[in-house]
Amino acid sequence: MLISKEFEAYLDVQKTHQLDASQTTRRLLRRSREQIEMSTTLLQQRVPKIWHPEPPEQ
Repeated sequence: MLISKEFEAYLDVQKTHQLDASQTTRRLLRRSREQIEMSTTLLQQRVPKIWHPEPPEQ
């Protein structure tokens, strides 16, 4: 059985892990939003029309 100091230490470790996970999640979500914004910007740009000459007649 855990004594109160050991239990408090255990809870502190769990809180630290939870905080790290929350920070990682927020960082990944922010990066995803930035990537989506960049993709949207690229998709709104004009695409150059590529000219293909007629194939040679045989």
